[in-house]
Amino acid sequence: MTSHTRITHTPAARTADARPAAAAPLRTPYHSLSGADEMLVPDWAQRRSVYRSSGRTLYVVETDRLTDARSDLKRLDRAGWNVTVSELPSSERARIALTRKELARAA
Repeated sequence: MTSHTRITHTPAARTADARPAAAAPLRTPYHSLSGADEMLVPDWAQRRSVYRSSGRTLYVVETDRLTDARSDLKRLDRAGWNVTVSELPSSERARIALTRKELARAA
């Protein structure tokens, strides 16, 4: 079974006369894994990077435990993520690129 770290998103405090802003849905792979406002960071995601440009976000995850990642990667694919796995020379090492599918098609 894959183990995860759960991180709860807490909105910023509001002043008494400030109107609440319409919150955009959180759209990270870690939110997709939780299915809620919380983030689930899988233990197999040892090294994580985020790159942003021109309205597009690329999440790069490196793992030493690709076998442990497989079920989560399938879930992310079903949740609308484009999942690209590049296996590294060592048998269990891989670099995983994640982008939203609708953005991947538009690019």
